[in-house]
Amino acid sequence: MKAWKRCILVAVLFSVLLMIHGCGSEPSVVQPPAPEVTVSKPLKKDVILYLEYTGNIVALQKVEIRARVAGFLEKINFTPRSEVKANDLLFVIDPKPYRAKVDQALATVAARKASLNLAQVEYEKARQLESKDAISQIKLVEQTAKRDVAKAELAQAQADLEAAELDLEYTHVKAPISGHVGRNLVDVGSLVGAQEKTLLTTVVNDKSVYVYFSASEQDLLPLIRKEEKTPAPKPLAFMGLSDEKGFPHEGYIDFFDTEIDPSTGTMQIRAVFPNDNGLFLPGMFVRIRVPVERFEAILVPDSAIQAGQGGKFVLVVNENKVVEQRIVRTGQLEDRMRVILDGLKEQDWVIVNGIRRARPGQPVKTVESQLSVGQPEVGATTQQPKK
Repeated sequence: MKAWKRCILVAVLFSVLLMIHGCGSEPSVVQPPAPEVTVSKPLKKDVILYLEYTGNIVALQKVEIRARVAGFLEKINFTPRSEVKANDLLFVIDPKPYRAKVDQALATVAARKASLNLAQVEYEKARQLESKDAISQIKLVEQTAKRDVAKAELAQAQADLEAAELDLEYTHVKAPISGHVGRNLVDVGSLVGAQEKTLLTTVVNDKSVYVYFSASEQDLLPLIRKEEKTPAPKPLAFMGLSDEKGFPHEGYIDFFDTEIDPSTGTMQIRAVFPNDNGLFLPGMFVRIRVPVERFEAILVPDSAIQAGQGGKFVLVVNENKVVEQRIVRTGQLEDRMRVILDGLKEQDWVIVNGIRRARPGQPVKTVESQLSVGQPEVGATTQQPKK
């Protein structure tokens, strides 16, 4: 019995010693390995500073074709949306009433010419008789007045003839410019020009098109300065349609408005683009890019830029292999590379891969890489500049 109690006492003492030993030692902490990230120095290259806008296409010329004389429409001489040339016949208004007026005016002119000839003969006779004192001076004055009246009546008749011929000419409605003609807005047999100058159709010259867009005062200053420095050739502009990538169509700016709209703080600008294939239609909304200047900049991958409460930032690794956060001011996008305007130096190591594993103030293991990008092309990207 004493041996059994002795065994229990030894076991209790052993457990107490183990507990005392455990409380007196500190647990060992295993540090995790530093995360691996890919770093690269910013890329330094020439880029083109550009501005981008939304514009609206307007035809170079658009003319409304209206009836200038009243009458029934006799003939339509074109196919809607077809191309016509200047002076091509489009409509014919019944010319018979106007041809009759011309004939009447011709007869009146002939009669007035005969009256003038008779008055001229009477005047010559009176002048000869008056020189011989065969008639009085008053008789000569009367014959002179009759001759002058006949001249005036002939001039009036000739003017009426010209007006009648002009109305007859207006019955044949011709295209004033070359371009694409719209649909006929009236049909054959309709009475036109009776109450008002009836709109018949429109002709649009779209061999080239205007694109109007508005620029802010801040954007205008570099554009105006550029025009002052290089007045010729005209500033370039590039255009992209809604289903196109980039800005593949090249044109030029030909007009700046004379003043800034005080209600919007913008000025209207106009660019001209050739439209040989007829792709650009008036009324289209398009994207416009205007290059301003070429300058040397540093770029980083757009994916390396993050946003926080303090603004946009990148993560860099210092000489002690510790992550730091740098607030940056960004510019435009160049082939998936973002221009850095401020906040980053050419010698900084920027984290370009493994960003989610990096935390400011923590060490990292780095793998160095090298960035590359193509030459700047003003019509290459569809991204809007970020500022």
